[in-house]
Amino acid sequence: MKDKEIGIVFIIDAKVIIDGSSKYKIHNSKGKPYYVSANEVYVYVK
Repeated sequence: MKDKEIGIVFIIDAKVIIDGSSKYKIHNSKGKPYYVSANEVYVYVK
């Protein structure tokens, strides 16, 4: 698997409120931003 990215890494940038709902602004290893909703129980931050 030469020169292939194994897995996907997402970095949490911030916790934000959008339309009254809590979301996480994240980006992948290529810098593309996403907004996702997730229960805090399932989010692990180092």
